[in-house]
Amino acid sequence: MLEIVVRPLWREFSPEQVRAAVRHAKAGGISVVKDARWRLLGDAGPPGEDLPELVDWAIRAVEASRWAEVVEGPAKGCVEAKITRDWRVRVQEWIDRDRAFKGATAEARFDCMLCGACCHDNKVVLDEQDVQRFRDGGRADLLKRTSKKGILRLLPLLRSKEKPCIHLKEKVCTIYDVRPNMCRDFPVGTEQCLTSREDLYGNAFPEGR
Repeated sequence: MLEIVVRPLWREFSPEQVRAAVRHAKAGGISVVKDARWRLLGDAGPPGEDLPELVDWAIRAVEASRWAEVVEGPAKGCVEAKITRDWRVRVQEWIDRDRAFKGATAEARFDCMLCGACCHDNKVVLDEQDVQRFRDGGRADLLKRTSKKGILRLLPLLRSKEKPCIHLKEKVCTIYDVRPNMCRDFPVGTEQCLTSREDLYGNAFPEGR
């Protein structure tokens, strides 16, 4: 099923360009202010509400240990998160990729039924709710087809080069109705989604997917 996503574009700014960085963030983009420490700026959204989904997932993409809403100064109304050195090369790749697009956001079209990239080489951890969903859905047999990593229970991957989930058949999830929460919560169009597509197809925007 085709889904249209308006995704934020990554742009870089110097410390002297903070006001421009804020304008970009409030227009829906992701700003990276570069000085001795890199920091991500995104729109915080309306007061009292959750962060905009793709801003939230951009922060998760750089594995920021914490983020904070800016409450004063020129960046008031934005959220800020530190980008560690481990993530700078990858973030620069996103900035370079997005130079091809104008503005703060870009419309992208995704058809998960023709893609399935996120079902390859990803660690899907099962929680108690997932286990109960399998049982309630009459699929307790799925619990016999899991793998263990320490105390974690995972959906297993096939031992091929692409490492697809064992439940993926021709880009279709065969346990979709009882799929785990991590699969349910994974939003299309996030950096995590685009990275999966790059890894599998060599392009974040493969034709026809």
